[in-house]
Amino acid sequence: MLDSPGLVAPNDVISQPASWHSGLQVAASRYASVVSIARPESVHHLEKDAIKLRDGIVLGLATSAPGQSTAITMAAVVAATSYATGPAILIGMLPMLAIALCYQRLNHWKQNCGGPYVWVKESISPYLGFFIAWSMLVAFVLAIVSNILPFAPAFLSLFGISSPSAWAAIVVTTVLGLSLTGIAAVGLKVTARFQWSMAAIEYGVLLVFSLIGFWAVFIRRWPGTVHPTAAWLHLSGVGGKGSLAAGLLIAVYLFTGWDAPMYVNEETTERRRNPGRAVVWSVVILAPIFVWLIVSLQGGVSATQLANNSTNALPFIAAHLTNSFGGKVMAFAVILSIVGTTEASLVAVSRVTYSMGTDRLLPSAFAKVHPNYGTPTYSAVIWGLVMVIVTDLCIGIATLANAFSAIVNAEALAFIVFYSATALATIVFYRRLATKTIKDLFLVLLIPLGGIAMLVWIFVKSIPGLSSTGKWCVLGAGILGLVLMAIYAAAGSPFFAPAPEVSANTSDS
Repeated sequence: MLDSPGLVAPNDVISQPASWHSGLQVAASRYASVVSIARPESVHHLEKDAIKLRDGIVLGLATSAPGQSTAITMAAVVAATSYATGPAILIGMLPMLAIALCYQRLNHWKQNCGGPYVWVKESISPYLGFFIAWSMLVAFVLAIVSNILPFAPAFLSLFGISSPSAWAAIVVTTVLGLSLTGIAAVGLKVTARFQWSMAAIEYGVLLVFSLIGFWAVFIRRWPGTVHPTAAWLHLSGVGGKGSLAAGLLIAVYLFTGWDAPMYVNEETTERRRNPGRAVVWSVVILAPIFVWLIVSLQGGVSATQLANNSTNALPFIAAHLTNSFGGKVMAFAVILSIVGTTEASLVAVSRVTYSMGTDRLLPSAFAKVHPNYGTPTYSAVIWGLVMVIVTDLCIGIATLANAFSAIVNAEALAFIVFYSATALATIVFYRRLATKTIKDLFLVLLIPLGGIAMLVWIFVKSIPGLSSTGKWCVLGAGILGLVLMAIYAAAGSPFFAPAPEVSANTSDS
């Protein structure tokens, strides 16, 4: 399953009469009658064979950032699930794996660093494709902000500064952001080597402290720790106070980033095969990492202490289980995780916006590739500056906790939107294979449908729990995306040119 999804040969793409989205195509045709529209064929000039399969997997792990993600969500996921974190993470892994398999299969059809929005546009509708492109931008901007926002407090804590001023945090964040932007701009090979060096240290530290936590909580039951019970395995948690839906939304946030290898698919060796393998392996590897890390450490301190140190949970737990030096070592690991995930997120978003630039959905400068580095340097620099500016505004205007709560929830919901659309694109494009074999029935219909159903359920169940500010942010982002879509379509953008329906009717898997 990991290595051989169905392949689609060029002659497997056939035209079908427009039917279920003909109304949208008619609307696009009206604009085409006023403005001469030709379907643009995107020509990408990214560096070929820059990274290998193992580099892609490390990129996916780095973007999900177990150290950073766990540090900032530990208190929230424990409170949401009432210590039933393990079941929530494992259940949350299922739709992620389903979507990863969809990514893998669609990448066999078309390798494009724009990924989901390109697949949705070609298989379903350019209108939905545009909205997915917008959802991806929202998700990635929120991701890079949520990634770097905790850096300053963690970094300054190494020097004994537990409550830094806003200006100190802004200076530290700005220096880091500009440095990472420079690395992202100079080449994917440099980024891959950078990720390997940090991952080795980060995972080593996390392993040591998780073993200490397991010994203290599960084996020796040290005083001051929360002793595990069978209720940790129940979906409703200890005392039935847990919420599975709230836990699953946080689980989605934990996993987001596994798809990063797909946005460098054009720069990966064996581009039809390796990017898909990388995203699937990223999900498979991340699930046990998150379960082990969170379950082994969540009982290291009392629930009250954990809640009071929610923005710095892992270093606080490490210091409680060992000493202040241990807390600083863990803080250093979290810092490396923050640096790694921020860098990887910049790489991913720069590729997506490069593809959007070539599709004329963004200014033409986004479509430029550096002649020496073979990377979309302009795109990387622009998003690096956006990251720094938005993060500095969050630090200066709102408290860290309030900013983080809104950002994390909105980010998870944005990812759910385009993950679900990717699964739908798989069903639509490969629909003719669903009745050919049992394997195809599962891969192109049942698994994608299961992923969509779970993600939609999480989305619907999570909306009522959002703050009023969070709800307005989600609604505002959706409305703005629709407005931009209408503007581009009315202007006769080539992206909305009518195209024949396509589907795959053969498989060599």
